[in-house]
Amino acid sequence: MRHAMKLAGKRLLPLVLVAAILALSALAVGVMDHLEQQHALRADFSFNSITTQSEQTRQVLRGLRHPVHAYAIATPGMEDQALLGLLNRMAAESALFTYSRENLIQNPMLVNLISSALGDDQVSADSLVLVCEATGRTRVLDAYSFLAQSFDQDAQAFRLTGLAYEKSIVEALLYVTLDKVPRVRILSGHGELGQNETAHMESFLTGHHFEVGRVNLLAGDELLPEDLLMILSPQKDLLQSELEQLRAFTRQGGNIIITSDYGDPDSLPHFDALYRLMGFERKSGIVIAEGADLSAYIDNPLFLTPYMNMTEPTAALIGGGQTRLRLPGARALSVVEGSRQALVDPLLTSGQAYLKPLARANETLSHEEGDEQGQFDLALLSDYAQPDGSRARAMIIGNSAILMDSWLHEVTYGAQFLLHMVNYLSPGEPIQLDIAPRALVRESLLIDQPALPVLVLILMPALVLGLAIPVLTRRARRQ
Repeated sequence: MRHAMKLAGKRLLPLVLVAAILALSALAVGVMDHLEQQHALRADFSFNSITTQSEQTRQVLRGLRHPVHAYAIATPGMEDQALLGLLNRMAAESALFTYSRENLIQNPMLVNLISSALGDDQVSADSLVLVCEATGRTRVLDAYSFLAQSFDQDAQAFRLTGLAYEKSIVEALLYVTLDKVPRVRILSGHGELGQNETAHMESFLTGHHFEVGRVNLLAGDELLPEDLLMILSPQKDLLQSELEQLRAFTRQGGNIIITSDYGDPDSLPHFDALYRLMGFERKSGIVIAEGADLSAYIDNPLFLTPYMNMTEPTAALIGGGQTRLRLPGARALSVVEGSRQALVDPLLTSGQAYLKPLARANETLSHEEGDEQGQFDLALLSDYAQPDGSRARAMIIGNSAILMDSWLHEVTYGAQFLLHMVNYLSPGEPIQLDIAPRALVRESLLIDQPALPVLVLILMPALVLGLAIPVLTRRARRQ
């Protein structure tokens, strides 16, 4: 009996050992997986180290004020592994950041749930949605949000230059968690540009983490000095009560961006009174480039290519060679003579041109006697003092398309000009981090001293052959 039991024990021992090894292996895998989730211990082997975090990212994650959950929505089998790797490392850095992998096949109601709960209709089948319930804000990032671009002067088109996963996600994190974000308010109620015309600009600014909305003073909407106000080509004048509200806004340090197209009414007394307070005056007519000044226009003398002047907000654009703009029809502007309160600088200036009344421009674009000639200011920047010593700033430009039109943003630096001006004039701190994008292409392998590797590659087969010859020789003799 004892012999049988010993024999059975010996037979069971291997099975027990195998079961123990499997159990310990499963436990070790579970422990290591937990440690990986908590501390992101795995080495970064992603393309161009996309999942490696910068110190700025770590600081933002450590300083999160509210919990944030990210929904990584992807088509099954098409998941972005680099994105998931970065999200995993970010989740390991902060307990307030969590993420889940989702797909619309298994959870088709997810999009409706997010959209209806947060008022966002941009969720797609392949996107990253960051949600902060404490602030009620959401940010939707798609594949294009992770691409860095630059304008190719030779090809006259934007080209991809890098991958901006980290920058886009961390800036979106700040947007959804900050107690206050920079706000842009568009004045309405006076025949200004409508939502269809401003849709691209609003989407662009929202994508750069500005809260964009409209304000109607007659409807009782509140305008705060920490808002950046946009007055976009009004067709009807202000009421006296509205003018007083806007004057009070500027006295409190409120900043304004103004557009006035050449076809807008020339006489808007209350608006013009507000503009003169800032040192601006509008000229009547349309600016037409002199045909001989070939650098002043493109294809048509109405399509102006202005010169960008050196100012605080344009210095970075000029330094980066991002000065190419196109104004398809423009109103000329001037500085109020004798203005002591406002310091006004020209932002954009035409080449050699002349100013033609619209009635005559409908008949001929040729220069005629009496047409004012010279170089005209097409955009002005003002820094003006209030009686109590506080200061406010404003910009006026004689063409709205350069700020609104998606095609102009694709073929010129209009988007960069808009963003720099909004960042400069916005009283709120822009959400903009200096996180460099990862290189888009894999760097080539460079060997400083190739002689040694080449020698090893030559010697290895020679060594194998040298060792094989004696063995093959002995075998041949035995046969």
